[in-house]
Amino acid sequence: MRAYRVIHIAANIIAVGLLAGALVWFITEYGGLPDRIGVHFSPMDGKFDLFAEKLFGFYPYIAGSVLIGIFSLLTLAVRKLKKLGLRLTDEGENVLRCAAVLLLDLMKLIWSAFFTCWTYCVINQTAMGDGTFLGFFRIIFLLVLISVPFLFSRIQTKYRACTEDSRSDDTVVVRPKKFRIMHIIANVIAAGMLGVMLIWFLIAYSGLPDRIGVHFGHGLELDVFADKILGLYPFVMGGALFAIFSLLGMAAGRIKRVGVRVDAKGDMLIREMISEALDMMKLIWSVYFSGWAYCVIHQIPMNETFVLLLSTLFLALFPVTGAAVFIISRIHRIRPDNDKKETDT
Repeated sequence: MRAYRVIHIAANIIAVGLLAGALVWFITEYGGLPDRIGVHFSPMDGKFDLFAEKLFGFYPYIAGSVLIGIFSLLTLAVRKLKKLGLRLTDEGENVLRCAAVLLLDLMKLIWSAFFTCWTYCVINQTAMGDGTFLGFFRIIFLLVLISVPFLFSRIQTKYRACTEDSRSDDTVVVRPKKFRIMHIIANVIAAGMLGVMLIWFLIAYSGLPDRIGVHFGHGLELDVFADKILGLYPFVMGGALFAIFSLLGMAAGRIKRVGVRVDAKGDMLIREMISEALDMMKLIWSVYFSGWAYCVIHQIPMNETFVLLLSTLFLALFPVTGAAVFIISRIHRIRPDNDKKETDT
């Protein structure tokens, strides 16, 4: 366990340190860069395919920080899950948790190294080679993803519980029927939109030119043109976000404690608020990437009102959810006995 903690801490320090160091370097070089610089690389050959104001050179830090934040939230969820839903011994669950956390840490390191290299190329205005680096990165990333099911399967086989787990008395909060229905509807709509747009794209694929606009930049105009196979990008991103928010939703229902001293009803309501916020995230991103796919199919710019509306909903979701959780925690707060003292008049 000590080795696990050391590796976990070291991986996070290195991941954050790489991005922080690259950010400091970019800031020190910022004044010497021209007003317009290459800020994005073609996924095919690693050359610059987008030039914009040098302020957009901060993109790799924003993207890298968001990914590290997502992986950190997943790590927190894995460590706080009450039960993993697998028939494993206590030691097996512990091993599985440690393996999942370390895999997430590895993801942080991979993406931090990638965006640090991205920064180096932006500062020096050089391409990412002839695409070799991008190919190497893809291979490493895919090897990690492919190894996950084999690793977890091995752990499950080795530490399988032969009898009913003695922890069967642990109960998971049962969701009220109306919440379950809303959850199912939100997931069906979110997955359905992406699924329909994917079918539409596949039908229209043969009629598209060999090179199409696949990315939207300043003014929401198409600014990156590449092989039409990259038109699958919005479905890959939308599917990945759907999976991440689904995992977080599962964790929200299984976490042993929500970190707030509330009664059973309050605990259930807080879990539901978090779950519904995650479902709303799925809907927002599914609508966004469905709109992206529509524009790619028709090779037209994205509508500014459409993006502004989704951005407003996305940003408003955080304070609204936070306010709702705060109100619930105040109403259903468990008061200590000394708070209930009666005074004689």
